[in-house]
Amino acid sequence: MPAVFAVTQNIGCSPAAVIRKGALMQEKYDNNTTPAVDRKPDPDFLPFTNDFIFSLVMRDPTLCRELLALALPEEDFGEIKIMKSQNPLIDEPADGAAEAAHTETQPDSARSDTRALTVETQKSLKFVKDMHGVRFDAYIKSENVWAEVEMQTVSNLPLGKRARYYQSNMDLDCLEASTDYTALKKCYVIFLCTFDYFKKDAPVYFFQSWDIEKNLPLDDFSYKIVLNAACSPDKVPEKLKPLYAYLNDPRQSQVSPLTRMIDARVKKFNTDEWRRKYMTFEYMLKERERIGIEQGRAEGLAEGHAAGLSEGHAAGLSEGRSEGLAEGAAQEKREIAKSMIKEGIAIEIIKKVTGLSAEEVEKL
Repeated sequence: MPAVFAVTQNIGCSPAAVIRKGALMQEKYDNNTTPAVDRKPDPDFLPFTNDFIFSLVMRDPTLCRELLALALPEEDFGEIKIMKSQNPLIDEPADGAAEAAHTETQPDSARSDTRALTVETQKSLKFVKDMHGVRFDAYIKSENVWAEVEMQTVSNLPLGKRARYYQSNMDLDCLEASTDYTALKKCYVIFLCTFDYFKKDAPVYFFQSWDIEKNLPLDDFSYKIVLNAACSPDKVPEKLKPLYAYLNDPRQSQVSPLTRMIDARVKKFNTDEWRRKYMTFEYMLKERERIGIEQGRAEGLAEGHAAGLSEGHAAGLSEGRSEGLAEGAAQEKREIAKSMIKEGIAIEIIKKVTGLSAEEVEKL
């Protein structure tokens, strides 16, 4: 496994302490005159391989296009529009200048073509209340091609099943209630990995449905691509070498115009303001996971008890359970807000994350 920058998950620390440390780290980095290749990795620096930072990088239309071209060289994409994120912490300031920067301008003749893309980052999908949802790092759509691009740094996950589940959620998202399955798009799940999951030392792994015995493709237009940055450098195609070098060692940021652009954007988001957002983002995810586990346990006990009740009580039980679930969702928001207040997080951020009003937050 290649050496990559470690990301310190200081969830147990106060945000103020993390921000002070981040400000000192940034000042040290900016004032460092040591050549980049000779610098030691700073364990507190959030690198390109961090999914929060990766999502922010993919919100730059030019970088998004360049990275898509490396993964999907056969596809031809038009104008790229960056959509407002479901996660308010990911969005950059929505003033006029920033909003204009979120669309890569193309000639008027290209704006109406089918190659135009929309890009959503940290996109969550959940079609049934009790199903396991997904959260995509970068979710990309054109009229004919959909793709999900994911940064992967953890090697012990079942990558194949993960890709399969992502693909199935994309298919469900593609089809509206009255739409026939023939409307499914050409669909790619793309993993950018810092490790060689298959241990075959190949720079790229490409998968599609195929009858091996008869050498016959299924033509379901469903593809999975794994970009393996851990591949031996002498086997990596020239076009991928700069990106892989940067993924393996962020100090190699000057090897190409693309890596210089990526590195500049990564540094842009390693400030105290964005570090605060990152800590809030991580804290929110952990709190939701904790509360979800507790609610799931409580609902399981309630359902077990309900199974022993007579049928005559079923209607009242169902109504009570629905009311209880609604109250549970509201209580989850309040619990998250309380935890964020204890951590000294600003009310405006708490409002955006939980959906509570300022008055509701102040009453907690």
